[in-house]
Amino acid sequence: MTKVSGTIACVMSAMSAMWLTDIAHAAYPERPIRIVVPLPAGTSPDLFARYLGQKLSIALRQSVIIENRPGANSVIGTAVVAKASADGYTLLNASVQHVMLKPLLGKLAFDPDTDFVPVTTVSATEMVLVVPVASRFAAVTDLVAAAKAKPGELNFATPGIGSPAHLAGQAFLSATGTSARHIPMKGSTESVIATVSSQVDYTITAVTNALPLINAGKLRPLASTGLKRIDLLPSVPTMREAMPPGFTYETWQTLFAPAATPRHVLELLNREFVRMLNEADTREFLEKNGSAPRPRSLAAAREFVREEALKAVELVKAIGATAQ
Repeated sequence: MTKVSGTIACVMSAMSAMWLTDIAHAAYPERPIRIVVPLPAGTSPDLFARYLGQKLSIALRQSVIIENRPGANSVIGTAVVAKASADGYTLLNASVQHVMLKPLLGKLAFDPDTDFVPVTTVSATEMVLVVPVASRFAAVTDLVAAAKAKPGELNFATPGIGSPAHLAGQAFLSATGTSARHIPMKGSTESVIATVSSQVDYTITAVTNALPLINAGKLRPLASTGLKRIDLLPSVPTMREAMPPGFTYETWQTLFAPAATPRHVLELLNREFVRMLNEADTREFLEKNGSAPRPRSLAAAREFVREEALKAVELVKAIGATAQ
């Protein structure tokens, strides 16, 4: 083979490789994409995954399936994605609970920090403390006074140990210097129902979970956990207003993929989800459900989750939460 023919062969080989790579890149997605929600149907991660999944299906001209795999503090659904092929066809829509798994549970069959890569952050959601509409508590100060008068007598429901509601509940007790019995349930729906039926004294839950029952006159909101009042509940004070200095607590949702997912797939998904989250109808949908869109680039989402994971370790230590 001459030098010239050898050079041509190398160029042709390189062009062929580039061509094959382009075809491979262009092929995604060739089959349905699955978004696993490690929480029950009807929760905000489920609602938001279904809304974004429908839009992603239209954008990519491919079916998007939402699969609810609740249980074990979201470990069951998260494990499904950790074991899935890193090809972009299985995603996880997780809440802040994702970064709480390791500090709360210790050894797991997967590593929440290294086995996943954020595709983008989706939303930020304030929480609200609610009591049954027939409750004797008309304000947060009433509840705090009762908790101080009889330590440990009041109880509150959450979807489980280490859930955002549990951590917000523990932060509330810490901020008020009170104690109450934690009643873990099987999910957000169950904890809200337990509150409506007066099985427990109160719960702190995402606005999405409580709003229909607040509007139906079955739950009474006492305070929200954000920096400012919730637009959907303008008469409800923040914790800082209700019991200065109070505290703030915000839960979030982030879409994850298995860590080894190809970069070009992550970039495509990030581009599509960020575009959707910046659209007016998406903002309206999220705000109607008590949340705000939080689209981020791949790098910014990775940094956000890294910082939240560090905060999770410190928060669990500070409030003494444990699932052991």
